[in-house]
Amino acid sequence: MKSRWSWLALGVGAYLAIALATFPAATAVRWLVPAGVAVAGVEGTLWSGSALTCSVGSFRAEALRWRVRPWALVLGRIDATLEARIPDGFFSSDVALSPNRARFSGLRAATTLSALAPLLPAARGMRGQASLALESLELADGWPTSVIGDLTVASLEAPPLVPNGTGALLALGDYKVTFVPAPERALAARFTDTGGPLAVTGTVQLDAARAYTLDALIATRPGAAEALVQGIDIMTAEPDAEGRRRLTMTGSL
Repeated sequence: MKSRWSWLALGVGAYLAIALATFPAATAVRWLVPAGVAVAGVEGTLWSGSALTCSVGSFRAEALRWRVRPWALVLGRIDATLEARIPDGFFSSDVALSPNRARFSGLRAATTLSALAPLLPAARGMRGQASLALESLELADGWPTSVIGDLTVASLEAPPLVPNGTGALLALGDYKVTFVPAPERALAARFTDTGGPLAVTGTVQLDAARAYTLDALIATRPGAAEALVQGIDIMTAEPDAEGRRRLTMTGSL
């Protein structure tokens, strides 16, 4: 009898998985996509589908494609492979969705800081190439609660700390940020330069209340622009015996 019920449960589960997986994508999107996200040009099924565009505010992804693993539907979550074109780059990842939560794994993405400005106010006025290689990213209610992996920024340019009247950006070089394990709902990372006018090492932490602390040691290299040297002098403490200056910043997001 137990074996019979096991087979029956398996059959019902298979039926539900197939029914859900072949459900029209356009209808599923209307039910599942949260407020503030606009999706257009939806085709296919919940199992395997596509959308022409997906927008969050003024940030828009195009050529969105997904393939759902149907057995996860029986467990009440969506487990899928997702890829899309984003402004100036691309995005791909495995994603597991459940109510109010999302977990991304094997995430790869590349774009420009200019393209990210609508999502990241800190990137406004900057130029450079950004790429992500994340082992995992977890979101709760749209906010990152855990990140493991690397962010690289190449050819970073930013407005000078001391206005030069020309509007020209200062070249700051290349950087690598490595996200490391942190307490629940907190983020932590190490960062270092990988070439350019500044020698930089430091850490940044973001707690559950969205308060951040940045602590870095900075030294200018020979040939650094005078405007950059002046800005570092203003923003940092006196140099240590090795010529490095400490920069500490706190605030909230």
